[in-house]
Amino acid sequence: MSDTPASPDLNGHPFKGATLVEMALMIGAVSSGGLLGGAHIFQALGYDPCALCLDQRAAHWTALLICILGLITNYGFNAKKLAAAAIGAAALIYGFSALLSLYHTGVEFKFWPGPASCSGNGTIDDIGGLTGGFDPNKPRVTCGEAAWRFLGISMAGYNFLASTGLFALSFGATIKAIKEAKKGYWPKSNPAS
Repeated sequence: MSDTPASPDLNGHPFKGATLVEMALMIGAVSSGGLLGGAHIFQALGYDPCALCLDQRAAHWTALLICILGLITNYGFNAKKLAAAAIGAAALIYGFSALLSLYHTGVEFKFWPGPASCSGNGTIDDIGGLTGGFDPNKPRVTCGEAAWRFLGISMAGYNFLASTGLFALSFGATIKAIKEAKKGYWPKSNPAS
């Protein structure tokens, strides 16, 4: 067995021999990247985001960065504990994203009111900022109206489903890593093929 960190097996299944923490980091990075890519494609197609949509994107940008850093520490520096800490941090971010998207979905279905700054009922804090970027021919995007739905579920609803799944995976990987650390066992890197 080699002491040097190994990369995922690119000739076969990318999860072959990977620990749950490694798999969760890879899945988190790919999923957050895909969700962000999809959101930006929708925006390019004319579906402008509201303030809550942008907050949800910020959560996925943060999770993407944390997952990438976790993969770098794991495979580049063989720092398994830092990788486990990264997936724990990602679990917190995915949990926050799930709650934020659930809140946004509830606003869209009128279960509860949205933030005043996103509904057109906000206060004016900066008079100079009123005219900056204002296009009178473009309607204002509010958080209470879903710009797009598929099978009755909005983009915020799909983000809730994805974020909840990513939270469960990340949280499970974190719990398993904590249990392994308490037993004094820490998984070794995959042996180079």
